[in-house]
Amino acid sequence: MSNSSKVFLIVLIAMVGGGFYAFNQWNAGASSGNELAAGPVDLTIPEGTGARAVSQLLEDNGVITSAGAFTAFAAADGRANQIQAGFYTLQPGTSNEELLDILVTGPAGAETFTVTIPEGLSVSETLARIAEAEGSQLTVEELRAGLALVALPEWVPADRELPEGGEAFEGLLFPETYEFTVEQPAEEVLTRLVQQTDTVLNRVGAASRNELTLYETLVLASLVEDEARVAEERPVISSVIHNRLEIGQALQIDATVVYGIVAAGLERPERLVNEDYEFQSPWSTYVNAGLPPTPLSGAGEASIQAAAQPADTPFFYYVVENPETGEHRFSETLEQHQAAIAEIRGS
Repeated sequence: MSNSSKVFLIVLIAMVGGGFYAFNQWNAGASSGNELAAGPVDLTIPEGTGARAVSQLLEDNGVITSAGAFTAFAAADGRANQIQAGFYTLQPGTSNEELLDILVTGPAGAETFTVTIPEGLSVSETLARIAEAEGSQLTVEELRAGLALVALPEWVPADRELPEGGEAFEGLLFPETYEFTVEQPAEEVLTRLVQQTDTVLNRVGAASRNELTLYETLVLASLVEDEARVAEERPVISSVIHNRLEIGQALQIDATVVYGIVAAGLERPERLVNEDYEFQSPWSTYVNAGLPPTPLSGAGEASIQAAAQPADTPFFYYVVENPETGEHRFSETLEQHQAAIAEIRGS
């Protein structure tokens, strides 16, 4: 063997050895100098979390020292999109290969409970629904305490002045069916509801008409949610609200009056009377122009969609025409509206 051949062989061996060492370091997750947690880590991976976000979650909680190394390993392994959501107890320092095996297999028999949050519930009603769900270990008091630890989405105005009696998270707990593990703390449970609102609202987008922000769009969506009982009418009801906002006409939505009365600590009226419409509340759209300061309840995606993309109509008024179905009759002018009311009521 010539001298040049010997040199080439030595270099090749060194490269192979170095690559094997690098692979071992990569698989072990070594790199960043971040510290591992001192003991087992309880961790929840929310639904829809991608491999990169999972990697960062693992690093932030001290399960691994390098999010980048785990992301790269999962991608090279081909199972990056197979990571299962759920609650895990993980041992810090586990190799990337073993860790990926665990996350792809999914949580090992964790006890869970399911809760369905209907559209139109307030924060208080939503917390009660979670606490009362079969298998739930959480109390309303624990959920209240957990809510104080949840971060508001960045599109909620930082300078928002919450009126007395207002709920900071009103309208932000998305109505849907969820599955949680019984070990999950209240903060994690409620964060998932808020994240779902953020996901849906960003997917739908803000209403370009009247140049509403994402938060204002959510407020409007809660009005649509309360007013519409027939799915096809949602975009039409939204158009009435947008039409009135456009010319500065009071929205005059009864639900805002009821919300304001309850927020003031008074008993919820079974039926509104004349003096209720004069009740001074920041939420009442009879005594205040524009949208109320917060949503009234949790709006579903259909109502958010209608709020962001209203129908193009000339209507400014509506009245319930069929109490059984909740169908409305829509009118362009006050005179037409009054005539519709007289006809429907037979007067």
